[in-house]
Amino acid sequence: MKLTKLTTAVSMTLLLCACSGNPVIPVSDLTPEKSRYPVGIVAEGDSLYTISWEFGLDYREVALWNGLRSPYQVSPGQKIRLGPGREGRSNGNSSQTVAKALVSPEIRAQPLAEKGQKVSGSSIKKRSSSAIASQVRAWSWPNTGRVISGFSAADGDNGIDILGSEGSPVLAAAAGKIVYAGSGLRGYGLLLILKHDEHFLSAYAHNNRLLVDEGDSVQAEQLIAHMGSTGAETVRLHFEIRLDGKPVDPLKYLPERK
Repeated sequence: MKLTKLTTAVSMTLLLCACSGNPVIPVSDLTPEKSRYPVGIVAEGDSLYTISWEFGLDYREVALWNGLRSPYQVSPGQKIRLGPGREGRSNGNSSQTVAKALVSPEIRAQPLAEKGQKVSGSSIKKRSSSAIASQVRAWSWPNTGRVISGFSAADGDNGIDILGSEGSPVLAAAAGKIVYAGSGLRGYGLLLILKHDEHFLSAYAHNNRLLVDEGDSVQAEQLIAHMGSTGAETVRLHFEIRLDGKPVDPLKYLPERK
């Protein structure tokens, strides 16, 4: 979420309340009951993947709720649901596209779909991580540096931080496709998001240089960026793995270091 655009987005959001059947809730009035499925506005540089990433959602579900199909194109100023419509159905309007929701951090922890819950006439079935893990043949370390900060869901630490020097290599942890390359996600600096399959995504943050573009296919252990300190106080690589939109501990997937 971009702080510099929050005030403008709030104003636009309040105007939409008058003409929308699903009004956007003012930030000051957000509660778990009122804001379980908020609506927001796309900001410049947003994508389906960054919006889903920021709010801990499965990009497939966000696309389903908003009638979007691959390649999930979005445009500034468009509206998005971050949950199913009333009675679990989307609005069915394919012209409505993904947008930034104006919600407090507490909303990110709200469950948006129970296991096997039907959404918009179909369902995205969730499987255990042990059942899905085999789809990615093997994970590899994105950098050889020392881990200086670990994963803690309770504290909001959604990944691990790896110490390194400016310009150190950042490698793809598994084969996949680059679905985001940019600096639009607050707190991540210059960021890459890599889609490995329909369930797994990984992120590489705080780089000083990106060596791949959106849409590029990459191989495991391919050089994709150089380490930096963008969006951070010191040089480091922040690395995350998401399973069906939810953060998981990368150390449970990366090979044990000797």
